[in-house]
Amino acid sequence: MRQIGYRNAMRASLLAAICGVLAISIGACGGGGGGGAAPATVIGRIVLVSSGQPLNGATVSAGGKSYVTGSGALGDGNFILQNASSDATTLTVTGTGVKTLTQTLEPLTPNQTNDLGDIYVLDTSDATADYKADVKGVVVRSDTFAPVAGAKVRFSGHVATTGANGAFQFTGLPVGLGTANAYVGDITATGFAVKQITLDALVLGASPPVNDLGDIAIAPPVTGTTPPPPSNINGKVSLQGQTDLSGTTVTLVNKSGGASVGTVNTASDGKYGFFVVAGTYTVRVSHAGFTSQQVDVTLPRPDQVQTKDFTLVP
Repeated sequence: MRQIGYRNAMRASLLAAICGVLAISIGACGGGGGGGAAPATVIGRIVLVSSGQPLNGATVSAGGKSYVTGSGALGDGNFILQNASSDATTLTVTGTGVKTLTQTLEPLTPNQTNDLGDIYVLDTSDATADYKADVKGVVVRSDTFAPVAGAKVRFSGHVATTGANGAFQFTGLPVGLGTANAYVGDITATGFAVKQITLDALVLGASPPVNDLGDIAIAPPVTGTTPPPPSNINGKVSLQGQTDLSGTTVTLVNKSGGASVGTVNTASDGKYGFFVVAGTYTVRVSHAGFTSQQVDVTLPRPDQVQTKDFTLVP
């Protein structure tokens, strides 16, 4: 499966298409509606669990509106439901070879575009697969591990806002969703960087029991070239014969699935840092004109800092 879905640039382009190229009527990008429940616009993308690829030809329906993915100008797997009723409570996905998905639709914001992100569906080739997986987790600060209230969590088309305890829970997800690098949603909160949710090596099983994602740490936005403290995997990259240590690329890779956790470029002091959950990682460093290096690092607990320094030679 792809590691990252719906990057900000992609989403901005799609919204621009919705509000511009497609010349959507009033209500799609803001504005009022007629009688009954106020209209809302719903967008997202349908993705097959088995392949991790966007699915064309699926019919998505909610709030009295339908759209066939892959039609129009939106691109593979994308859909838009214009002027759907904002009091809609369910979303349905049907199609040839697709196991029908009917999932709860969290309250829509009237007169706005409601982005559900990637929605995963099952194909009919696996007769035992079903939408019976439940998941739960807790959103916490990466610096203090305190729960984060008011965080918006999107998970395969489901949307929820965390309460005072930072917890969220979703039901009716596809059994079998999740392999290494599987992007399934994201977390946004005021004053924090966007956190993409990946399942890494976890594959969702049928519930009960509930699939527990544990604590998911989100960090304040990075303002420089290296993350601000605290970081729990950090160090310094020196360049033999150089005093300006800027421009080294440092990449952190999760050993369990080979997924890139993040990449930073060093400033003149050569320092780098990442804040991650416990696990085993590979730190890779490279600089033009110098021999690249890498080393494995095991982080037993998030509060046990591991420091790895490097000296690159031409």
